[in-house]
Amino acid sequence: MGRPNFATPTDPEEFVFLLLDGFTHLALSSSIEVLRVANLLSKKDLYAWSLMKVGGGSQLSSNGLETVVQSDLRSLKAGTSLYVVSGLAAEDKVTKKLSAFLRAQYRHGVNLGALCSGAYVLAEAGLLNGNTCAVHWQYYPMFNEKFPDIKVSPNAFHAQSRPFTASGGVAGAELMLHIISKAHGRDFAVEIADQLVLPKVRHEDDVQRMPDHIRFGTRNHILLQSLAYMSANLEEPISTREIADNLGISGRQIERLFRKYIGRSPGRHYKFLRLEHAKNLLATTDLAIIQIALATGFTSPSHFSKTFRAEYGETPYGSYRDKKG
Repeated sequence: MGRPNFATPTDPEEFVFLLLDGFTHLALSSSIEVLRVANLLSKKDLYAWSLMKVGGGSQLSSNGLETVVQSDLRSLKAGTSLYVVSGLAAEDKVTKKLSAFLRAQYRHGVNLGALCSGAYVLAEAGLLNGNTCAVHWQYYPMFNEKFPDIKVSPNAFHAQSRPFTASGGVAGAELMLHIISKAHGRDFAVEIADQLVLPKVRHEDDVQRMPDHIRFGTRNHILLQSLAYMSANLEEPISTREIADNLGISGRQIERLFRKYIGRSPGRHYKFLRLEHAKNLLATTDLAIIQIALATGFTSPSHFSKTFRAEYGETPYGSYRDKKG
């Protein structure tokens, strides 16, 4: 595809980051760095950004660094993107003043978003009702209990509908790369990722890594041990019978647990884990397809390709070329 043409002058797209006390610094800095490098590589002011906090002045982040902001809460022009950035204990940072401000900005046509636990702040303001969001996995139990009408996505970020949300850490950068990819093409987003030495430009359906007991909503030790056996044996898969024998139970018990908590058979889930590992290897290494097939327990490249396509709707060869940009 080549680089997009940046010759036509336009006003920069404006991003404002609203920092709450104890915000996750990595989520903020990684997001801004993507915007900065986009300007650097394009040699244009594609994006502009500023920082905001209640009361103005400066804000303390979770790592103890103090960050100077440019403004107190202020009304923004329609089309501006306003991202709430929070960290631990976001539930303690919500105030009536903050919620009213966010609702007012929404009514004025500001594009709201959130990084890390900032999604909780939007939820408390009633701005995610009936919607989907990405939030750090530590907030899953709280969301399920307190906001049953909000669908929590397991993905690193959600950008299919506004507000756009990212789960935390470098997911902020990944969301910004996704936004840039949609505006200026994937090749340009890949170039930015390369400049920042990021391993890949995530697709929106890439899930965030989280503990299995959070992902599947159970602490059943047999299920969790079974999953651990699978994760430890991706290159040389073992049978459900072997897992059952190691745990001193019947294969039928494992089948029932997987159907109950995961919604599919142990064999199907095991295959999914191997394919997810293969997808990660495709995106982050220079291994040949045959090496990736063998590293994930497939007997041949053709078997691997057929199984990969059935799961993701594309061949690993296509995904490999996409990764190489």
